[in-house]
Amino acid sequence: MVTQAGIRAGQENAVLRRWERLKLNLPIHLIMANEKSTKIMTGRGGDISEGGILIFAGAELHTGDEIFVEVTPPYVSEPIRVRGVVRHRRGYNYGVEFVWHTPVEQEQTERFRSLLRLSATKKGADSE
Repeated sequence: MVTQAGIRAGQENAVLRRWERLKLNLPIHLIMANEKSTKIMTGRGGDISEGGILIFAGAELHTGDEIFVEVTPPYVSEPIRVRGVVRHRRGYNYGVEFVWHTPVEQEQTERFRSLLRLSATKKGADSE
């Protein structure tokens, strides 16, 4: 049952978002590196926006962890890898904000977002 309060709360949350979110369900690689080791895990890319991506992965990540997210688009031999920072966590779902340190990384991030937008649908466009 949908109530007026529930509708208003949903509208208020939508207003607070900086960017439109698009739904995804794509395989990704998650790369976690530090001075001691590098771990590569598989996961799923969920919602994507201009600012970041929601990732589901069986990993123990913490807010503030810097990671790389990698996807290999169809018909492309080289994967696209972007840098991100974990901004929030709920279970094994991680909100990752895109970050870059160089113009080349910024270009890669823009390419990554563009390619994933082609695979995405508007949030709420289909029934959940």
